[in-house]
Formats: sequence, C-alpha cells, structure tokens
Amino acid sequence: MQRVGLVGLGYMGRAHLEAYRNIAYAEVVAICTRNGDREVENLSDYNFISNYEELLMRDDIDIVDICLPTYLHEEYIIKAARAKKHIICEKPLALSVESVKRIVDEVEKCGVKLFVGHILRFWPEYQAIKEYSQTEKLKDIEIVHAQRLGQLPTWSTWFQHPEKSGGALFDLHLHDIDFAHYLLGEVKYVYAQGSQNLHGAWNHIMTTLTFKSGAIAFVEASHRMQVGYPFTMTFRAQSGKSTLDFRLIAGENIESVHNSSMVLYENEKLTEVDVDEADAFQNELSHFVTCVELNQEDKIVPLDDVLYVIRLLEAINLSLETGHEVHI
Repeated sequence: MQRVGLVGLGYMGRAHLEAYRNIAYAEVVAICTRNGDREVENLSDYNFISNYEELLMRDDIDIVDICLPTYLHEEYIIKAARAKKHIICEKPLALSVESVKRIVDEVEKCGVKLFVGHILRFWPEYQAIKEYSQTEKLKDIEIVHAQRLGQLPTWSTWFQHPEKSGGALFDLHLHDIDFAHYLLGEVKYVYAQGSQNLHGAWNHIMTTLTFKSGAIAFVEASHRMQVGYPFTMTFRAQSGKSTLDFRLIAGENIESVHNSSMVLYENEKLTEVDVDEADAFQNELSHFVTCVELNQEDKIVPLDDVLYVIRLLEAINLSLETGHEVHI
C-alpha cells in the first residue's frame, strides 16, 4: 500500500483524488490545499493540511502528488525530493529545458522516483492508436493530423500568463506533441505559426513536425475558441495502406463527453474500432504507484521523453517567434 499526500485541489487535483479512490493499493492520507469548500464537496473525511512543509514531514506519506500551477512545480518537487518522498507531478513538468534538468538532477541525487502525467499515453483511444501502429494494420505511419481545441480555462487566471502556464503551447499543445513523439520517434525540425493573447501567451498554435523517419505531423491547439464551442480533440494517423481516425467532442471541459468515435479505413472498408472504457487518470496513477510499489522503472513516460518534449516545445516557441524552421 502506497500512502499519498495530494497537493492542490483544483481541477486536476480532484481528478487525481477521484482516480485514487479506485486504486486498491493507494490511499490518499492527506490533502494540502487552501481550498475552503471541502465540506461542501463531502471531503470532510480527509486530513487537510495548509502547510506544505508540514505535509513533507509526515512519516505516513510515501508519494507526494503535485497538482499545482506549472510555475510552482520546480520548487515543490525539489522540496519533496529532499524530504525523500517519491513524486507524481502533473504536466508540464516545467517551462524550460534548464528547469527540467535541475529537477531531474535533484531527484536523482536524492534517490527518489519522479513521474510526470503525460496523460495521452494512458488514454484508452490513444493506447489503441499506439497498439495499432505496432501491427500491420497501421505500420509505418506517414502522416498525422491532431487537434486540441478549447476555451481558456475559467477556474483560474494563471493560465493567461506565459511565465506561469506557458499558454496553450505548454498546457494543450504539449499533449499531442508528446504523443506524436511517442508514436513516431525523434523530430528533425519544426515549423509553427500562431497567435498570442494580451499577456504574450501563445493561445493558438499550428505546428508542422518533420520526423527523422520521414513522417510528418500537423498539430493544432487553441485556448481561444468562442464560448459554446465544444472541447474537441482529434487524432488521425495515416499509413500507405490505412487510416485510423479518432474524434472526441465534449462540453466546455473534457469531463462531459458528447460524442466519441474511432474508425479504421483499410482495404476499401471502414470499421468502427471498439475501445474498452477506462479512466485515463486511473490508468496513469495506477501505473505510477505500481512502479513505486515494485521499485520498477517507468517505461511508459521515461524522464528522457519528458525532457525531449520540453525541448520540442522550446523549438516550437522559437519558430513562433522567428517565423522560421527550427532544427532539433
């Protein structure tokens, strides 16, 4: 049994808390938050702590799960590592390659494990895409199209500021950039165009990634869709012989899915692909906790991949600023 201290009770913290309720070998023993509405949400059975250092001093916590704004990640991770706690952190790990390197150096020096929530690697439909890519049905993918379109999150204002959130580039675009890398390997160069909000955060990005394999990915992300536009994510992978097309339409946020489909086109036929229902957060956190429980290496989201994706985002940001291709 792994005992978890959950830090942050915003949108992501609540998603993690709900997932832990369904993991038999993990128990949330304390929640660190300044949130004052826990009684209304029937969370009074949990032990609440307002001081992070107090949580880190507890001997009954094995894992610290950090669901805080991105600009706080490095500080909170390093404190947890020095307190000899294993760490789960929501994505993005940090907003720069240098910050990621400092974090990784510290957790390695302290001898603790760090896991980063690149959730698409655990999302059932994306897991199916990955599995298909490893079979003759979708071997040697040539072209990928991916979209992640939504409104600016309304539950907090920090998303609007590039120095705090990285804008849609780090908050949304990261998901599909990461999965494209997971699917297609290393990138040769990127080219991107986009728009910025009044604070300078990139709020709509369109990126072309050319991979060393010769594959090309066209990826779009937006935080600037109009009110009423449903949260939408799509992923289409094409090989020379087949196309796998995934589409999901939700409400304002991802929790209220209105329509989801996955179709395989091959041999002049289309086939609806049935994907077993599962909660991506439960898949993810169950895997992370198992790695701690059994002292195993995380082979699904290795830290080298986390660093590489931040390097890709920095290259995309440079392309957005200069209007030129940027080689990796």
